[in-house]
Amino acid sequence: MKKYDLSGFQILEFEELDSTNTKAAELLKGGLEDRSVVLTFRQTKGKGQVGNSWESEAGKNISITVVFRPERLQAVQQFAVSMVIALGCRDFIRKYVQGCCVKWPNDVYVGEQKMVGILIEHTIAGAFIRTSLCGIGININQRQFYSDAPNPVSLFQLLGKELDIREALKELLECIGKRYERIREDTELRRDYLEALYRKCGDYVWEDASGKFVASFKGIDEYGRLVLKDSEGKERVYGFKEVKFC
Repeated sequence: MKKYDLSGFQILEFEELDSTNTKAAELLKGGLEDRSVVLTFRQTKGKGQVGNSWESEAGKNISITVVFRPERLQAVQQFAVSMVIALGCRDFIRKYVQGCCVKWPNDVYVGEQKMVGILIEHTIAGAFIRTSLCGIGININQRQFYSDAPNPVSLFQLLGKELDIREALKELLECIGKRYERIREDTELRRDYLEALYRKCGDYVWEDASGKFVASFKGIDEYGRLVLKDSEGKERVYGFKEVKFC
């Protein structure tokens, strides 16, 4: 393992890991500081949401877990961490391409294709967040995808050229760090998050446990739940994985 500082974060770099989130959770037992980053360029079993996997060709992409230990941030404010990470990643992607947005709750898309996958795991102590493990996978230089993921895309595929991975990591952490410094600025975070949202305007087909329906986006509540208004004028509120885009 190599240790060094980069863009205001302490990097713990490993030659190979099965999952950066798994390693970060293990290292937490010995104590990890706020703004630590577990990094590998060879992740063999990257975690996605709800048991899904994340495909990443060795040496081609960014696979990290950012560890936050925010001081006295209330447990009910967990979604602030999600907004910080999603917007920080979007800020980075926008340095290179336009048309990127945040697909609720925190994946980053370019158009209709997914470039960034995010998995956040919190631990709570009483009324406050103790730690947030923010797993981030960004498709940088991968030329082809072989998994059954429906819509991945990389910066290489859009730009037609490779980026320096370490320079890209430095830029990414700078963007995330700037957002993290303002994590308590809820009004600003929510304004930027709502502005960035995928399919924030118009009527679309959605699907929940009862079936498909047409609705428009209305907002995000204080807990980060998605608020929709269906074609009959009824308001519907959903937590993560309770509704999906069609």
